Amino acid sequence: MDLKFENVKISRISHNIVEQIRNAIMSGEIGVGERLPSENDLAKHFGVSKSSLREAYRVLEAYGMLDIRQGMSGGAFVKQVDSEIVREGLANYLFFRNPSLEEYTQARTFIEPQIVRICAEKITEEDLRELEENVAEMEKEPDGEIFNSDLDIAFHKRLVDIAGNAILSVVVESIQTALIRLKRIMQTDQDFLDMVCGGHREIIDALRDRDGERASQCMLNHINDVEKGMQACKVKKAAPNT
Repeated sequence: MDLKFENVKISRISHNIVEQIRNAIMSGEIGVGERLPSENDLAKHFGVSKSSLREAYRVLEAYGMLDIRQGMSGGAFVKQVDSEIVREGLANYLFFRNPSLEEYTQARTFIEPQIVRICAEKITEEDLRELEENVAEMEKEPDGEIFNSDLDIAFHKRLVDIAGNAILSVVVESIQTALIRLKRIMQTDQDFLDMVCGGHREIIDALRDRDGERASQCMLNHINDVEKGMQACKVKKAAPNT
């Protein structure tokens, strides 16, 4: 394999190695499933120690771009990045960036009303049945004491999957995961659970009628209601006991 790697600068050695290997992968110079040259060969290519090379490998493995295998047939293999890696990365970014509820609402209103508009054209009876079952399971939660976050995420994830956009699927699921963390902190209650389930049912009803415009409006109303409901829960939590 004739790779045009350059000797790296002393400062930020592993970073330079990561960038060169990443660029080689992104340009197609190294394909998915291919094994990189041996550690000895690559270390000589870069003019670095094996420990610096292995540090770069660990970073690329964390990015989901390399699969490090042990044994006689082992080595560093180029791997197709899994969407889970991207979702977790974006969800972690949102956690530390700590956007406001208003920012989450704004982002969602740009995306999700359009998603259900597309869903109205593509949705099947099987899809509708799965969405109905999802809401029915959420409604079983006694007294709304524990908001069923997995089902809430799954509902919105199912919609974006029906729309068939892989990019939006990652974004929506990451936003939903970040919002769930806030919902847990704010300790949502039965009123909130009822509001969420009611909003989901209105969206389903519009989709059943294949009414994209109404489904879009229902989603917009639902997103705004979620923000208002979370704000109300925040106020209740902050209020002193009387």
